[in-house]
Amino acid sequence: MTVSPPLDPRIAAWLRMAGWLTKLGVYPTMAKMSSVPLTRRKSSRPPRWLTRPLPHDIRIDDLPASELGLPATVRTYRPAVPLDRSPIVLFMHGGGFVNGGLDAMQLLCAQVAAGAHVMVASVDYPLAPEHPFPAAVDVCYETLCWLAENGRALGGDSAHIAVMGDSAGGNLAAALTLLARRHARPAVSRQILLYPVLDATLSTPRMTSEAAARREECDAFYTYYADGADRTDELISPLLAGDLSGLPPALIVTADHDSFRDDGALYASRLRESGVPVRYTNYLGMPHGFLSMPRLCRAAPQAVAEIVGELDQHPRGGEAPG
Repeated sequence: MTVSPPLDPRIAAWLRMAGWLTKLGVYPTMAKMSSVPLTRRKSSRPPRWLTRPLPHDIRIDDLPASELGLPATVRTYRPAVPLDRSPIVLFMHGGGFVNGGLDAMQLLCAQVAAGAHVMVASVDYPLAPEHPFPAAVDVCYETLCWLAENGRALGGDSAHIAVMGDSAGGNLAAALTLLARRHARPAVSRQILLYPVLDATLSTPRMTSEAAARREECDAFYTYYADGADRTDELISPLLAGDLSGLPPALIVTADHDSFRDDGALYASRLRESGVPVRYTNYLGMPHGFLSMPRLCRAAPQAVAEIVGELDQHPRGGEAPG
């Protein structure tokens, strides 16, 4: 029997410290997240000492919803010297559907844009409990359709759009592929799911083996998000979808020390069984959210390189200008 390596001691120390800070009330528990003002939740980001400086050769622009007719503000990340038409990656951040905003995963978005020479568009989707399901899915889908129709004006290649998300954002990315198939628009070339949460019933073997306190924490954010809706709905629990055929090729990344590891692993298996090409990687010794902690998590650069490699398979709309 294969024994998984333990958490890196530095990561374990940080997680213990974060647990103590939560007990002291410095960090809110998920159950108390609804009492935190929305503006504070929207501005949530990893501590600076856990992350790294942004690449210097990236242009970052905020596209206000009101100016362009978008359903939500979108932040774009583009190489300073872009291709004539760069493939587009629509990104959804994590945060349990109740926390986070455009600042949450800036480094990842910038690294992917620089490494894969793509335009990453991060969407500021509405958070629960103020805006429960299906608000976030609807806004993300409208943004996906908008990019398919208008991405060329931004310098993107509207014919080649991928979706990507981490944690709850991975759930939204998977849901978008199901919606795009349902409505036969727009075409999605790839889905990149980073330690996604895909089963709102919390019924995977890994989750059911977790301590009660951890399960209660996970149940809390799904309670905010689903808000009484059927948790087996495929747009809430993509893992429980009846049919996964015809979906775009997938890269699925999981963390071995993660309550949600089986969500991604089982989804990868179901996609393969449905004839969908899948690359699945489980990063040993890593916790949930490890891409937001690159100074502590040694596997983060490798995972970013894997994402970049997956996106490098996109057809290119043109050559870089000379």
